[in-house]
Amino acid sequence: MIFPDFMRTFATNSIIMNNLRDNSLMTFKAKFTHFFALPFWRSWTTITIIYALIPIIIGLLKWHKNNDTYHIYKSVFWNTINQLPLYEFYDYLKGDCNHYGAIFAYVIGPFAILPDTWGMLLWECFLVAVFYIGVRYMPLERWQKVFMFWFCLHEVLTPLFVEQFDLAMAGMLLLTFACVQKQKPVWAAFIIILAIFIKLYGVMGFAFFFFINEKKKFILACLGWALLFFVAPMAISSPEYVVQQYFGWYDSLVAKNAQNLAEAFNTTNTSLLGIPRKITGNTEYSDLWLLIPGALLFLSPFRRTDQFQHTGFRYAMLASVAMFHLLFSTGTESYGYIAAMTGFAVWYTTAPFKRGRWATWLLVYAFIFTSLCTSDVFFPRFIWKQFLEPYALKALPTTIMWLVLIWEMNTRDYRISAT
Repeated sequence: MIFPDFMRTFATNSIIMNNLRDNSLMTFKAKFTHFFALPFWRSWTTITIIYALIPIIIGLLKWHKNNDTYHIYKSVFWNTINQLPLYEFYDYLKGDCNHYGAIFAYVIGPFAILPDTWGMLLWECFLVAVFYIGVRYMPLERWQKVFMFWFCLHEVLTPLFVEQFDLAMAGMLLLTFACVQKQKPVWAAFIIILAIFIKLYGVMGFAFFFFINEKKKFILACLGWALLFFVAPMAISSPEYVVQQYFGWYDSLVAKNAQNLAEAFNTTNTSLLGIPRKITGNTEYSDLWLLIPGALLFLSPFRRTDQFQHTGFRYAMLASVAMFHLLFSTGTESYGYIAAMTGFAVWYTTAPFKRGRWATWLLVYAFIFTSLCTSDVFFPRFIWKQFLEPYALKALPTTIMWLVLIWEMNTRDYRISAT
């Protein structure tokens, strides 16, 4: 019969086409894998040169432009020297003001005394250097560090184009964890307390407290560093001035948080807290409805004290911290997500159990809609400007990834060491 013959022919042709398609896909995968397996991509020389060139190139592109963020940072040093209020809306800051602590004067000082062009360029190099050192110092295997460098490369550009310190903060978080893992409590305390006195987010470093063997030494070091960083700005100003600025810092942060809550469609609050606020336009409800469940979820893995000794669990905690502080802060902006990107890389590469295909697709989704989405080259600009940015949807992949991570930390066994 003609009909059965036709069906057999059709079925045969379908099988042949499927085989050809599968073979083509396998050939593409093989070529793709072979290409990125070349020594060039795994070479520290390649990665170091690229990470060294990026801030220089961006700095040169911004050479004669108005670098507003850098001028805000620079003002911290000169206002401290001249004992002027650190948190005022000066005309030369173009409607913005500083929100960093007085100790930041020492961080920005070496750059602030230079001409703006050179100071800004070297500042960009400094930001990348801190991040680069943070990744290199991590107690990871070589392939994991290489993966993190390439995976985060595009997102590194985001804070660099606006001279933001968030890139260095991401590096400081990695350095904190590395010092904890290598049982260097004094240096871990140094980085945590310095980060707190700069931007408060450093307080998240205390999440690694239970992984420290010499807890008493760590606590004493924290107290010592806190005292030093509290009085250090007095050496270039006066005690009365510095104490006054700490009160001013508190007031500025409270005012900034109130502004972020009241203005549903500003560019800040790119967080889980901001998603419902921006989608609904409702600014009247309390964020406690999200903050309390979020805090409980974040703390829930700490009940599994038997897992603290396992390296994989500790890395999972690092990834959780990297995402959590962005998701539950009204001050989160797009360029802060370099920390989340490091968290994604840690989550994917350090689990002691095998990651399924779903995890790879989740990572790809997170990479596209967290990093590439802000690019004019790799992503349609209108999608970012009309949908993702106005409704804080850059935070959505991080939210999904963090919830998956919290579920794993509460249910999976991390007994087998990841590194």
